[in-house]
Amino acid sequence: MEQPPLVVSFYTEPFQAKLLLASCRVLGIEAEIEPLPSQQAAQSCAMKPFFIRQKLLEKKRPLFWVNADSVFKKKPDFSFLLESDLSFRTMKGFTKDKRFKYTSDSLFINYTPRALEFADKWCEHCQLKIDNKDELELADQIILIDLIDRGHILKVLPLPISYCKVFDFDAEEVHPQKIVVEHFLTSPRFRHWRS
Repeated sequence: MEQPPLVVSFYTEPFQAKLLLASCRVLGIEAEIEPLPSQQAAQSCAMKPFFIRQKLLEKKRPLFWVNADSVFKKKPDFSFLLESDLSFRTMKGFTKDKRFKYTSDSLFINYTPRALEFADKWCEHCQLKIDNKDELELADQIILIDLIDRGHILKVLPLPISYCKVFDFDAEEVHPQKIVVEHFLTSPRFRHWRS
């Protein structure tokens, strides 16, 4: 039987992951949530694909990434994701701003050849941004959007809102009792959403 996804994340300050760590512990969710080395903190958005790829290669199993500013409200059922290579939420309210077309705040990535190839490309493009000293805020998300929109060959499954609910943002989209993962407001991308 295929292993269920391992929940993974990193944080730059311990307070960011306090609720996430506590919720995983209480709900019995297997997770690896680690500090990001201080020298990489300024590049945290661009470092996400590298962290995910490293964990895929190390653990050889599917992963479910959540930003450190999130909390699990109930134990997730990941079984419906296992037939896909990748799953993320489409942000329907941001059709006019391409940067937010999809969100990588919650993201499932399978341990499949196509998903590994995608992770390599995701890292490659983020590394180019780092090398060119480009703007790195939202880099992981913008590159994800570009790769998907270019038609990178993957089996992509839309991630339900309940697995990527934004606190105080899309409350009417999902019943509170159905929320699996809720994201709070420490991520830089939320500043754009609320402006």
